[in-house]
Amino acid sequence: MASITAKKPLDCTYGSCASIAVIEALEQYNGVDPHDSEFRLYDVVDPDALDTLFSGQQTTGLSVEFDIDDVTVSISRTCNDIQVHITDTFE
Repeated sequence: MASITAKKPLDCTYGSCASIAVIEALEQYNGVDPHDSEFRLYDVVDPDALDTLFSGQQTTGLSVEFDIDDVTVSISRTCNDIQVHITDTFE
């Protein structure tokens, strides 16, 4: 699988838009339910810190990138949403 991009509106009902967007994108990318797997986002990055980082008004244009297993997760914020892009690290 090459890559996937997912979007989450900033006005999402979750209090944790960025971390939920990452989990949902990984779920789509890997084709597995993260609730049924042994994967835990907080083993790689602090979800609360990620949510706080992307919740501020001055974060438009912000981008964060980190590796999980064999993929690179890139998170960015535009005016209206949070985008998560996942790519294989072997590309």
